[in-house]
Amino acid sequence: MATLVLGVVGRAVLGPVGGLVGTLLGGVVDRRLLGGGGGRAGARQAAPELQAASYGEPLPVVRGRMRVSGNVVWAAPVRETTTRSGGGKRGPATTSYAYSASFAVALAARPIVGIGRVWADGKLLRDAGGQWLQPVTMRLHQGGERQLPDPLIAAAEGDAPAFRGIAYAVFEDLALAEFGNRLPNLSFELIADDGPVALGSVLGDLAAGIGVDLPVRGDFPVVTGVHIGTTGPLGDALAPVLKATGAVMAGGQALVGPGLAAVTIDAAGAADADAPGGRKPRDRQRRAAAAATPDAIELGYYDVDRDYQPGLQRARLRVGGRVDGDGLPLALTAAAAKSLCGDRLLRLAAERQQRTLRLPWRFLGIAPGDVLRLDGADWQVRETRFERFVLGLDLVRVAAIPALAVASDPGRVLDHGDSAAGPTTLAVMDLPLLPGETGDTPRLWVAAAGAMPGWRRAGVAISLDDGASYEAAGMVPTAVAMGRALTVLPGADPAGWDRLGHVDVELVAETMWLEDRSEASVLAGANMGLLGQEIIQFAVAEALGNRRFRLSGLLRGRRGTDHAVAGHAVNDRFVLLDMAAMLALPMPLERLGQPLLVRPTGPGDAGTPPQSVTVGAEAIRPLAPVHLTWSRVGGALAFRWVAQSRVGFGWPDLTDVPAGEVQVAFRVVLRDTAGVVAEAETAAAQWSTADRAGPLWLDVAQLGATLGRAATLFIP
Repeated sequence: MATLVLGVVGRAVLGPVGGLVGTLLGGVVDRRLLGGGGGRAGARQAAPELQAASYGEPLPVVRGRMRVSGNVVWAAPVRETTTRSGGGKRGPATTSYAYSASFAVALAARPIVGIGRVWADGKLLRDAGGQWLQPVTMRLHQGGERQLPDPLIAAAEGDAPAFRGIAYAVFEDLALAEFGNRLPNLSFELIADDGPVALGSVLGDLAAGIGVDLPVRGDFPVVTGVHIGTTGPLGDALAPVLKATGAVMAGGQALVGPGLAAVTIDAAGAADADAPGGRKPRDRQRRAAAAATPDAIELGYYDVDRDYQPGLQRARLRVGGRVDGDGLPLALTAAAAKSLCGDRLLRLAAERQQRTLRLPWRFLGIAPGDVLRLDGADWQVRETRFERFVLGLDLVRVAAIPALAVASDPGRVLDHGDSAAGPTTLAVMDLPLLPGETGDTPRLWVAAAGAMPGWRRAGVAISLDDGASYEAAGMVPTAVAMGRALTVLPGADPAGWDRLGHVDVELVAETMWLEDRSEASVLAGANMGLLGQEIIQFAVAEALGNRRFRLSGLLRGRRGTDHAVAGHAVNDRFVLLDMAAMLALPMPLERLGQPLLVRPTGPGDAGTPPQSVTVGAEAIRPLAPVHLTWSRVGGALAFRWVAQSRVGFGWPDLTDVPAGEVQVAFRVVLRDTAGVVAEAETAAAQWSTADRAGPLWLDVAQLGATLGRAATLFIP
């Protein structure tokens, strides 16, 4: 009769939804778990980051903490939401479309404790603290045997399954705009047990799951998680684990790991006392050739330091081309994987020494997997035979010392900027026409940014009825550099370069930056910003640290804002005007002077209050006339001036700038110390009235869609 150290039990098969389905076929053990072979042998790792939506897809077996994607087991039709903006009181109407999806993802075929992080297309969607980085409605069903059907699925299907015994997550109306209007590839940090797990107890638990009582002895490593996600025999999935840890199946009755205490035996003395006729049992020793063992061991694993991405560690015994490799269904640190590689190399080197020993019948208690100390060295029993009252043992040498700890580098995880978005800072601005713009209706510009490093973009909603209802107005596509003034910018002549003045500004976020530009680039439109109510341009942006910059080499009063040159204060709002990064909100003429509520709708804006603004007319307001002159001619006061064009800020050669208004007209008002003495409207840039004694003041404003800003002339 012979008893062997064999593989693990069974051909348990991972079923599609019911979890593990399988039986132990006649108590047979699967020797292939301990199979060796040359070259880069070993099972391929499952891909826990690839979400499926297939009928019959297996659910993963998970213990500890692991990253899984699961299988989409239910989905409602994609929902299309149509939003009309503009039209009626808001000018020309535009229609935008948004898409959302509701679906359920089966995660594991057993109850779980909960979930940690969630990734969408590889980017963090829910952080380790449980905060969603964009608005998400998700319900987690932990897989209890008494769990009820999800209300959304029940409402859609009527007679809905409860998926008892299966942990699954239901997403309700997940916005798809961030994922290219398609269902994202989701993966979840599943917590099937609270904390790390002992690998030995996991193996015993998995065997119990298919009805096999498998006692576990010896030392097994503690791992972060176990993930078995492929269809096939359970033995095939666990074979690499047994090889990597040095565990053996003792007689098909127990799983034996390394580290068992050795039993000391005086083989020679026992043989002398019990051998028939004084004949000693044989004790043969032999050593396998060095070529029988691999030159290096490499192990694939799921790296907990890199968000469970596949990792690979290698240990080399000698220079050579034979590498024995396996993919482990384990979540490990790089150091733990490196240690397993080294231990396996030393174990294989030691097992080249083999021994056959024959002992008297009174040693029948020795079983496969036991460790014997013979002549000061440890040997593991691999096979026992009992014939004619003599116990035969086949032994292999046990490595004397574990592998030395060797520094290992797991590499680094690909950082997608997975920080929380945080709240949005909005700047709603009533600006004159910017370069390239034309228009005859009011318009507001919206810029947005966030102080948190995870802020990317934000939607904008507006209310025309004091917050009773909101409608989507569009999306601010990216952050705009903005902040506040720390110093007061002195007044200056807007007709040329201000080379003496400067202003210090502090930006909202560390990721924002301002840079120098050449004067030629500035003259061409670069580095334009709103400071208070004045639009400036700057050639020099000196970084002062802590998000602060000193702006100098200035052009002042740009785009007709010369009226605001002298009105600056500390804490003036600063916004770098980048038309491609801002959102324009056109408004009808009848909304002039009316209040408007604007609020952000970004991922972190659930509690961000709306901002109240008044619809202004800077986009359609004619500029103030310039070069006002007066003279007395034949008992009359004669006045002349030059109109400015709000669309003619360039200097075209050999032609006049465009007027920028439907018709050219001006309103003039002459005042003295007592009040208005004369007023008129004129289509020409000149006017005359009866002479009077001074002092007098003449106000001239151009007429357009609205009354322009006035210029004033003093007549002594």
